[in-house]
Amino acid sequence: MQLNKLKLRNFRNYEHQELNFSKRFNFIFGDNGQGKTNILEAISFITFGKSFLGSTEQDCVKFGNIEFQVDGNFENEIESSFDISLNYSSELKKKSYQLNKEKVSRFSSEVFGKFPVVFFSPHSLNITYGNPSERRRFFDILISQTSRLYLDYLKDLNRLLKQKNALLKNNLQNRNYSDSDFLNLLNSYNESLIDISAEIIFRRLAFLNEFKTYFEHNFSNLISGESLPVINYFSEMFNGIESSEINSFKREDVLLKTKKCFEEKQRDEIMRGISLIGPQRDDYIFILNKRELSDKANFEMKNFASQGEHKTFVLALKLAEYYYIKDKVSTSPVLLLDDILSELDSSRVLKIMLHLNDFGQIFLTSTERNYFDELKKLYKSNEISLYKIENGNAEPKEN
Repeated sequence: MQLNKLKLRNFRNYEHQELNFSKRFNFIFGDNGQGKTNILEAISFITFGKSFLGSTEQDCVKFGNIEFQVDGNFENEIESSFDISLNYSSELKKKSYQLNKEKVSRFSSEVFGKFPVVFFSPHSLNITYGNPSERRRFFDILISQTSRLYLDYLKDLNRLLKQKNALLKNNLQNRNYSDSDFLNLLNSYNESLIDISAEIIFRRLAFLNEFKTYFEHNFSNLISGESLPVINYFSEMFNGIESSEINSFKREDVLLKTKKCFEEKQRDEIMRGISLIGPQRDDYIFILNKRELSDKANFEMKNFASQGEHKTFVLALKLAEYYYIKDKVSTSPVLLLDDILSELDSSRVLKIMLHLNDFGQIFLTSTERNYFDELKKLYKSNEISLYKIENGNAEPKEN
């Protein structure tokens, strides 16, 4: 998949901007605060349906205006063309999409995953530095781009959790139901939640077993065998069970553990008025096995890793995400890299640059133009484009 054109109207600091992109490498440079990241953010809105930075649509309306428009033209490997448009009105507080000039009713089923994109920015470091919700979000988006069924399970989970939490809160504060009616309703929600939760967790475990090969391979390309990365799945439902055993669980094993834990937690949930168990509370534990320190080899990332190790770990996750999606959907995702080379030593920068030549279409932002001169050595002149961003204006430059 590749993005050929992007049009912005009143988006962030862009009043009117139209860009035609290279099919291979697009290097976007300029000082901080000029609008480099805004271009990548616009792409995230028409592919993911939301900002990869977590910003709201209202945040992205240019000051003094009431709406913005983003238009993109994509092309797949067999040269089929797709036009996707997003319009957001701050007055109506509503966004609307069109795909090939036809109104999109449900973005998640009609657009999400159709234009696979992988993002990496300083914000991505929240995957390792941040709380469990950041890690769940990363893997949920990744798996959902390759499995419509998994996305449906997540939507069902969120819907049922809202209903169950409303029931628990209502019972705690108002007691609008008799004890028997309340328990019947709660058990009904839990029966559905047990099945859906077990299915989501089983699919996450199956994904990790498959993703492991992609991740270790890309990590080794960046680190040269200094460390071995490990991703373990943590759930309160598996307390006291070794990771190796959890990784081999069958669907029936997960279902039994889930059912037992829901039953054990029910009394506490009623007393506290909130759901206390389920995949919405689970976590992914990132570990570095440092081979040169065999006496105490395993280091949990969030507690012991350096900033460089965090950045390398997340970059390996993102590169593995790229290859995983590519294999699953049989098309190359667009790779969007926002300021990934800053604060890395020269050897790591060189390894990353050499590795990038293996990918399809790439967008890379930077404050340093000199990186472009190094990248030119890896690409033909007609494969790499240069854009200078200054005060909300993107100007193509000669190579």
